[in-house]
Amino acid sequence: MDRRIIVLFVTIFIDLLGFGIVIPILPNLAKELVEGKAIAETLDPDVAVGLVAAVFSVIQFLFAPIFGSISDRIGRRPIILGSILANALGYVLFGLAGSFLMLLLARVISGFGSANISASQAYIADISKPEERAKKMGIIGAAFGLGFVFGPPIGGWLFQIGGEKHGLEWVGFFTAVLCVLNFLWAYFALPESNLQKSGVKNKPVDTFKGMVKAWSIEVIGELLLINFIYISAFSMMQINASVLWKERYSLSPVQIGNIFGIIGVFSAIVQGTLIGYFQKRLGLRKMLIIGCPIAGLGLTLIPLPTLEWFYPIQIIAILLLAISNGLLMPSINSLVSLHSPAGSQGKMLGILQSMGSLARAVGPLLSGFLYAQYYALPYLSGGFLMIITLILVLMLSRKI
Repeated sequence: MDRRIIVLFVTIFIDLLGFGIVIPILPNLAKELVEGKAIAETLDPDVAVGLVAAVFSVIQFLFAPIFGSISDRIGRRPIILGSILANALGYVLFGLAGSFLMLLLARVISGFGSANISASQAYIADISKPEERAKKMGIIGAAFGLGFVFGPPIGGWLFQIGGEKHGLEWVGFFTAVLCVLNFLWAYFALPESNLQKSGVKNKPVDTFKGMVKAWSIEVIGELLLINFIYISAFSMMQINASVLWKERYSLSPVQIGNIFGIIGVFSAIVQGTLIGYFQKRLGLRKMLIIGCPIAGLGLTLIPLPTLEWFYPIQIIAILLLAISNGLLMPSINSLVSLHSPAGSQGKMLGILQSMGSLARAVGPLLSGFLYAQYYALPYLSGGFLMIITLILVLMLSRKI
């Protein structure tokens, strides 16, 4: 395999490993830092869970298109390296977080650092032939899955090893060290891929104007909307599930981490080994169509089991979500890349990533509000959103 792909794989893996490590801990931690405190008078603890997840994604939303656009001008390498260091700082602060505001600051900085996904995707587009992009995007997608294979279990274990007093420090500092090691390797092993830099200096406001214009580009605009709705629905489960599993099924951080690890195993298998097969046998259009109802069913199943049926039903739901994610994400990324105007792949993929980040902000905020009303609402609503997504995909399929 191309060494550059390996370096990008590891970089994205560590990004998602860090994101995964905090998942078993972050939602319940945010709730605990609000409950019983003065801030609880103005901020509902369930809504606080959505807020602390949303702020990470809002920062990604703001900076992903900027980073993608800048990478078209100055290259992918500086963006990737700088964001790795920002991630390291964010996780150090996470390890030291003793208040809700400190936790918010840590997630803001980590959100800034994790906005490098667009530059990484553009790097892959730079070095890939059009017919190879879906497969290589799938390989990078496997890094997302592997981040969830190892991240949540490691987070749960580290928190348990560190105990009540030092659990956060173990989690935050461990992830920060990984980021520093990743920076050193990428610095020496990742050459620049964008050898035909545009040289055009865009102001940040121009980037967001370009984002608005992207919605009017045929196929691109529809894909942005489909991606936004799907990720909103998925992130409603992704953040809220830790609270659901702790409060209704009495799971510990280690058990929660292990369940998310199973999600990662299935996702890695699907995206790392089956994407090429899916694309060859189904094509990108059918991958989109089939993925939507599978995702909707998986989301709907999450809150339904009784204690006795918890694990069998959850495994079925997780398998469905992994398959749907493996069908939807690489096909969306590849179609955006293939339909991007010449010289704007980094910008278009940055906009796609940014809209995904906005969806990851909207989803948790919505799930926090819905969960406060009734525990199953975030998941039933996610299933309904996937019905809407399927309708949009069927309309788009005529064009692609």
